[in-house]
Amino acid sequence: MTTIRLSFTAGRYHATPWGRHVNEGVAEWPPSPYRLLRALYDVWQRKCFDLAREDVRDALEALASAAPVFKYPAAVASHTRSYLSANAKDPADKNLVFDPFLVFGRQHACYLCWPALALTPKERHTVTALLRNLNYLGRSESWVQAELWDGPGEGSFETSPADVCGNGYDVTRVACTVAPADYDSKLPWLEALTFSTTNLLKERASAPPLLREVFYAVPNGTIGVDPVRRSIMRPAGVQAVMLGLDATVLPLVTTTIEVAEQVRVRLMGAHK
Repeated sequence: MTTIRLSFTAGRYHATPWGRHVNEGVAEWPPSPYRLLRALYDVWQRKCFDLAREDVRDALEALASAAPVFKYPAAVASHTRSYLSANAKDPADKNLVFDPFLVFGRQHACYLCWPALALTPKERHTVTALLRNLNYLGRSESWVQAELWDGPGEGSFETSPADVCGNGYDVTRVACTVAPADYDSKLPWLEALTFSTTNLLKERASAPPLLREVFYAVPNGTIGVDPVRRSIMRPAGVQAVMLGLDATVLPLVTTTIEVAEQVRVRLMGAHK
């Protein structure tokens, strides 16, 4: 069994699922294996270039051999709205951009488990080095600490590949990677992992060659939209209010009393 533990140190995960636009306000959950493997490739190119190409290829191919089982905590969906420059002559011309993300306790983690996968010592060394140098997953705000985990995966929810689901579950597509045994193309598997948007447009393709969308049975309630609102009763800190009138012509005393009485009634109602 092989398990990867992803701990998001800021308690937030910023990522947009495949096939969705960022301004739809939908956040990816659980983290897709396709995104993780591409991130590990990027770590190799930028930080761990001393690792042999064959070792990285074997390690990533092993992780892509099967779709993992996820264990993860409950999360709450949120987003920010930013007005970014449209690069126009008018500096006031801005575009509204959404940044959807998920929030959860910093003490919780997400686990990717491959029950039937046993890495070789060399593959474990390679994966450990790549995970140790991975500092974010998804957008750069998603700070992460990743590691191979020898203990059991923990989480409020468990998600497994499934074409159909029962009551209390929803079927969700998760971006996984085509296994080397199922890959059939002239482009080498490791190079196909780096297929970019530029390649998609150039070749007029609808999806990268290694992208495989797998159906998962996701339990209901994994993502909350409206957090529970807690009403807090605070003791009244105001005991008296002084009403002062300052004008060239002051109102009649009787009118002042009527206004003061209305203010008193409303203040007593506001402070219970």
